[in-house]
Amino acid sequence: MRKMVSLPQQEELSITINVGEEFKSIVWKAQYDMDFNTECLFCFSDRITGYRVEDEQGRSGKVAVCPSCEKVNAIYF
Repeated sequence: MRKMVSLPQQEELSITINVGEEFKSIVWKAQYDMDFNTECLFCFSDRITGYRVEDEQGRSGKVAVCPSCEKVNAIYF
């Protein structure tokens, strides 16, 4: 299941991330945000972690990532 999501910020400042994409913590300059008590969509781990991310062009957003399989499960605000 691959779904493209654009975060609804100013058009030139939005980052595009695919659900199911491998987490790129260094490329996206990730900072821990929060933990979610919900199941991973891909490996069914019992917890996912939220990160604030920013790409090389300064576009930012928030993603929920499984620490086990390291796939993006959701985009949140």
